[in-house]
Amino acid sequence: MSYLLDTSTLLELLRAVPPQGLVRRLSQVPTGDRWTSVITVSQLLLAARQEREMRLMQDMVRLTAAIRVAPYDLNAAQAFAKFRASVAESCETDDVMIAAIAASRDFTLVTRRAQDFERYDLRLENWTAG
Repeated sequence: MSYLLDTSTLLELLRAVPPQGLVRRLSQVPTGDRWTSVITVSQLLLAARQEREMRLMQDMVRLTAAIRVAPYDLNAAQAFAKFRASVAESCETDDVMIAAIAASRDFTLVTRRAQDFERYDLRLENWTAG
């Protein structure tokens, strides 16, 4: 099974001391099954630029080298259109795009914000929950 780590999960990994449960769970997943989305990467890079935080930029470069990055492709665009037209008319565009990538690639979405993604009928897990 492959996992798509969203922005909220990667932010936890970027903490000075990430939650032990998250690190433990991540270590149990084979490297080839660890993914994030290009949307999440852009969100984190934007945050680092806005904060003028070079350490965060460097951490992001290292993190994206250690995890596979799923693109927003034609299949994701089709899932996005389906979601936007049916269950996500007023949702944050980035969230809909992340959900579309997860759906189009049959990923389990790893998020701290499961309530924001329940409408998409995805497999959801929270690796930071106690």
